[in-house]
Amino acid sequence: MSVRTEFSDLIRAMARRDWGTVDQLLDALETSGWRGGNQVIGAAFAIAVNDRFSATHSPADVARFVAETRTQFPDAESLPAQEMEAHVRAALGEVGLIDNLSPGTALQMQIVFLGKLLQCRDLSETQLDHRRGERGCRLPLTSGAACHLHLR
Repeated sequence: MSVRTEFSDLIRAMARRDWGTVDQLLDALETSGWRGGNQVIGAAFAIAVNDRFSATHSPADVARFVAETRTQFPDAESLPAQEMEAHVRAALGEVGLIDNLSPGTALQMQIVFLGKLLQCRDLSETQLDHRRGERGCRLPLTSGAACHLHLR
C-alpha cells in the first residue's frame, strides 16, 4: 500500500470512528517514517480548522477549542497548550505564530486536532469524496483520531 493511500485510509478510518483501523494505520505509518505525512495531514488539518471556525473567531474561541481538545485527548496534555493555540490560529491565517514549531510536534498536534474535529462531524464515505472534490484537491478533507490515540 502506498503511503498516500495509507494517509487517505487513516483519515477515512478516523471519519468512521474505526479506532482499531486507526491504530493499525498509525503503527504502519510510524514504521514507514511518516513519509509525506506533514503535507497530507497538514492539508487536512488546515481545511478542517477553517471549516470549524467562522471568519469572526477570536483568540478566546481558539483557546476554548484547545482546552476542550486537551481534556478529551489525554495524550494531548503532553503538548504545549500555547503552541497548540498558535497552531490553530496559524491555520486560520496568523502564520507567523508557529515559526519555531518543529514538524514532528506540528504533526502530533494536527492528528489530535483532527480527532477532535471529526468527533463533531458524521461524514459518510460519499460525503468525504464530495467534500474532497468540492475543494478542488486530491487530499482528504478532514481527519481525526480517537481519544485513545497514542502520540509517538
